[in-house]
Amino acid sequence: MKKNDLTGKTPESWACVDCGINTAPGFPNRKQMEEAFARDWNGQGCKIKINAYSEVYTVKDKVWAAASMAPMGGCLCIGCLERRLGRTLTPKDFMRKHPFSGVPGTARLLARRGAWEA
Repeated sequence: MKKNDLTGKTPESWACVDCGINTAPGFPNRKQMEEAFARDWNGQGCKIKINAYSEVYTVKDKVWAAASMAPMGGCLCIGCLERRLGRTLTPKDFMRKHPFSGVPGTARLLARRGAWEA
């Protein structure tokens, strides 16, 4: 495994595997992130942008599996995840202590995460 190999640590693409919408328009894909880290000679990392157009989230493993998704098997927008589950997400579906649990996002993501968000 090469030094900057992010395989299995970040998605290959942030596009929803069902509808194709970019769930993280301010994030580089895996290959772009690896290239950024390879050029990062002064340790500043890789810049990302999260805003009201982002649907960056992490749900519990059992929720992801119920949607027939493998770990790191791609991304799903909230609408496609709910369509696969056959129900609306609730705050209990999300991982509260994950770094993504308090970041900005679309109105529907914020509504599903509920009042506990940071």
